[in-house]
Amino acid sequence: MKLTVLGCSAAYPGPSGACSGYLVQEGKTSLLVDCGTGVLSNLQRVLTLDRVDGIVISHLHADHFFDLIPFRYALRRPIYRSLRPALYLPPGGKKALLKAVSAFDKSPDFFSKHFHIREYDPREGIQVGKLGIEFTFVKHYIPAYAMAISGKKKLVYSADSGMCDQLSDIAKGADLFLCEAARCSRDDGEWGHLLAGDAAKLAKKAGVKRLVLTHFWPDHDYSGQLAQAGKVFSKGVEEAAVLHAYDV
Repeated sequence: MKLTVLGCSAAYPGPSGACSGYLVQEGKTSLLVDCGTGVLSNLQRVLTLDRVDGIVISHLHADHFFDLIPFRYALRRPIYRSLRPALYLPPGGKKALLKAVSAFDKSPDFFSKHFHIREYDPREGIQVGKLGIEFTFVKHYIPAYAMAISGKKKLVYSADSGMCDQLSDIAKGADLFLCEAARCSRDDGEWGHLLAGDAAKLAKKAGVKRLVLTHFWPDHDYSGQLAQAGKVFSKGVEEAAVLHAYDV
């Protein structure tokens, strides 16, 4: 299994960056996890669009799905017109996507004409090629779902989440835990996000083998938070970097 970070910024991308987007590959299976601002461009630097077997969205905040709009326009072009990739949305996702584009297009099939759309049931897993995906509800401002992606190894993605038992439970024994750490300090009031140190506590509790922190504000220096996290998770804390690939 291989993870490639396509974007790791929170809410807005910094220079040459992108918001949330991760490519998970096992054998010939390629799964795109989240598709935030700037992700489509970086995706095409490592993979042609016809090789994407499925896309799964963790929650309906724009920095996790907004590049589905340019993705849809790409699929209208002659080179990709025969494609209709599988798009897995959280409950209510179809309606939310149409509302997001309603200011300029009210077609009910704006997305469904070009993606094979399914709203996943978080209580049930899905299978995309060689990869199985399980979900759990996590603590955020809107419904959001962490994912355990399993092939020969287990990769767990936190989505956006504050501290909660569900996250440590799904991360248990993960070979790689890709965990958000957007919160800048304990005083910023962002209860729906994690401090790096808290992410490290979750990783330690879950007994994960490897911790990669992600979802950072481009304008904030996280060096202090990362140092604190390293003291908690003694196996070492890694920082996600755009277009960096990790062997799980």
